[in-house]
Amino acid sequence: MRRKVDHEERKKKIVQESLRLFGQKGYAAVNFGMIADTCKISRTALYNYFKDKRAIFNEAIDEATSRIEAKYAEIVRSRHSADAKLRQICITVLSILFDYRDFVCVISDYLGQLRRTAEIPVTYIKRHTIGLKRIMHSLIIEAKSRGEYDKSINPTRAIALLYTQFEATAVRITTTGGADLSEAVDRTNAILAVMRSPDAPARLFA
Repeated sequence: MRRKVDHEERKKKIVQESLRLFGQKGYAAVNFGMIADTCKISRTALYNYFKDKRAIFNEAIDEATSRIEAKYAEIVRSRHSADAKLRQICITVLSILFDYRDFVCVISDYLGQLRRTAEIPVTYIKRHTIGLKRIMHSLIIEAKSRGEYDKSINPTRAIALLYTQFEATAVRITTTGGADLSEAVDRTNAILAVMRSPDAPARLFA
């Protein structure tokens, strides 16, 4: 009697094995046949799940961003101050970069290929970036209205400065490997400290 195939489980395995392969060889160097061989299935069977390697990568991005966005939503729903929420969001972003180094390297390689071919970045990446910036913007506005941040703070400029830290950390991870999480957090906290109003109660910094 033939064993029944768990298609959802196989699909997840294909995504996991593909990401590992992308991390080892680079996105551009991997082809559909290599993925099929790594997953120990035929190319025909692989086509039943994904039409090409980009579809596999998009699935991985969608799955990852959904989990991350759920984490952001959990932070926003908490009862902490807006400043504390923004700080936690920033730490979460930095922690994800370090916890998923290989995935970050694959994304960097993938986006580099898109830039070389003048193609449009995958929608999930753009959506995630826009969504994160909206959350950060709303938290800064809330912090200003509650007296946690200086009234003169420009949310757009503040977000750009914070994103510079995220991007610099990602570059260090994917190129030199010399990035340090505690240093990245310290630099980000220094930016947030400048944004705080000197008149804000101490409890707002907890």
